[in-house]
Amino acid sequence: MLKFLFLKKEDIPLPKILKDFQKEKRLILIPIEDLPKLSLEELKEIKAILVLGGDGTFLKAVPYAYKYDLPIFGVNMGKFGFLTETYIEELPQTILALERGFNFLEERTLLKVIYQNEEYVGLNEGAVMKGPTGKIIYLNLKINNTKVTTIYGDGLIVSTPTGSTAYNLSAGGPIVHPKAKVFICTPICSFKINIRPLVIPDDHIIEISVNKTEEEIHLLIDGQTNLFIKKEEKVLIKKAEKTLKLIPSLKRDYFQILKDKFQW
Repeated sequence: MLKFLFLKKEDIPLPKILKDFQKEKRLILIPIEDLPKLSLEELKEIKAILVLGGDGTFLKAVPYAYKYDLPIFGVNMGKFGFLTETYIEELPQTILALERGFNFLEERTLLKVIYQNEEYVGLNEGAVMKGPTGKIIYLNLKINNTKVTTIYGDGLIVSTPTGSTAYNLSAGGPIVHPKAKVFICTPICSFKINIRPLVIPDDHIIEISVNKTEEEIHLLIDGQTNLFIKKEEKVLIKKAEKTLKLIPSLKRDYFQILKDKFQW
C-alpha cells in the first residue's frame, strides 16, 4: 500500500478516484500538517508528497520536501500549472507504476537564499523588488564577488531553470530547460534599456544589495515568503545542497507540456 503526505488547495474536494484508491486500500493519505507527528520509521514509509491543485499549492510543499528529502507528486487541478504535471485522469497509470516499484523521478535545482543569517529554499525564484509607492529602486549586483552592474528599475529576479516559466518569463526572461545547470538574472522593468537578462552557471554565488533608495523593498521567494530588506544588508543566492525530486507525468515530456501550455 502506498503512503503519501497530502496537500491540496482548500477549495478542491477530494476526487472520487482518490477516494476509490483509499477504499481499495491501495493508498493512505496523511495530511501534511501531521508530518511533525510521524516517527522516523513512519517517515521511511512515505512515498512522496501528493499535491492536488496548481503551482502555488505545489510550491507550499517544497520546504517540506527539501527538509525531509521527499519527492513531490503534483496533480494538476488548475489551468496553467507547469509544476503539477500529472492530470487527474492519468493517476491510475502513475499509481500502478509506483506500486510496481518503477523509479522515474526527475531532479530539479533549488535556490538557497540567505538573508540576515537565515536560510530559505526556493524552486522557482528569489526576487528583490520595490514596494507599493512605485519609486525606482537601485540594486547592486555582484556575481562571485565581482561587481557586475547596478539595476535601475522595479527589481531583479534570480530564477532557476524550473522557474524560468514563472515570474522570470513574465518579466521578459528566457525559457530554460529544467535540466540546464544555470541561473537566470532578469531585471524587472529596467530603467536602463541596455540591462538585459543574464544566464550564468549555477555554481556561481549571487549577491544583491540596495543602493540609495528610500523605497520599501521586498525579498519574495517562490511567492510564498515575503521579507523586508534593509539597505545595509545583503541577499546571497546560490545553489542549494540538495535537489528537489518530483514524480513527472508519464504521458507528456517537458516540450509537450510547453506546447500544451503555450498553445504552440
